Amino acid sequence: MTLTAHTSLLAFATPPRTAEVLIDVAARQVVRHGREVPLTRLEFDLLVFLARHARRVFTRDQLLRSVWGYDIAGPRTVDVHIRQLRGKLDVPVVRTVYGVGYRLADDAGITLTADDEQNR
Repeated sequence: MTLTAHTSLLAFATPPRTAEVLIDVAARQVVRHGREVPLTRLEFDLLVFLARHARRVFTRDQLLRSVWGYDIAGPRTVDVHIRQLRGKLDVPVVRTVYGVGYRLADDAGITLTADDEQNR
C-alpha cells in the first residue's frame, strides 16, 4: 500500500494581514492604527464605495454619479478628494489607473465592519 501526501496550496499561503484601516460603516468612523481619522462626508463615502467594489476601476464620471449623486461638478473634484483621502490615511488605499480612473489598491488593508447595506 502506497500513501501519497497531498499538500494544499493554502497551507503555504501567507497569513492574512491585519487591516491597517478599519471602516465602521454604521458609525461612519474610520480608524487607522487605533486612531480615528476625521474624514468629510464625501471622503468617507468615496472610501466606502471603493472598498465595497474592490478591484473594479471607476472613471471620474462614474465616481461623481455613484458617490456624489450627480455629475455636474468637474471631474477634477474627484482628484481633489482622492488626494485629500490619501493624505489623511497616509497609506496607499487608492490606486490611480492612468488614463482611466481610480480603484482600491490591492494591498489597501481595509476592513469594513457593521456594513448594514451589504446585509440587505
